[in-house]
Amino acid sequence: MSKLAESMRRSADVEGRLHLFGSGGRQAPAFSGDYRPAHKLHVNYLSSGIHEYLDVDCVHPGETVRVVVWFITPHVYPGCLWEGREVGVFESEHLQVGTLEVMHFHNQILRGSPDTYKSVWYPPVGLE
Repeated sequence: MSKLAESMRRSADVEGRLHLFGSGGRQAPAFSGDYRPAHKLHVNYLSSGIHEYLDVDCVHPGETVRVVVWFITPHVYPGCLWEGREVGVFESEHLQVGTLEVMHFHNQILRGSPDTYKSVWYPPVGLE
């Protein structure tokens, strides 16, 4: 288990492919374990996540790498992802710097389908 996984004290949520745009976004490489961008899971909801790259120490703009992601609060947005779903990766609410394509689930609470997905996020019942 990696140092990042140990520090999170739980398994990663998803595995996928991260692509950083070559222009118009991030200018510097993003380092494994230190990169914490936001992910657009719904039209009105971004969630932070921690990235760990599987085969490299960093990803440069224009590159695509394998990644595992720990989302900050996955129980707040259940059923919002499926294999093949591509979500925007943001460094602020307005600057999309790449995409994350979901390839595999480690946290089944996030597993959904295009048929059941609701594009607008509403807080789950009991969330305070």
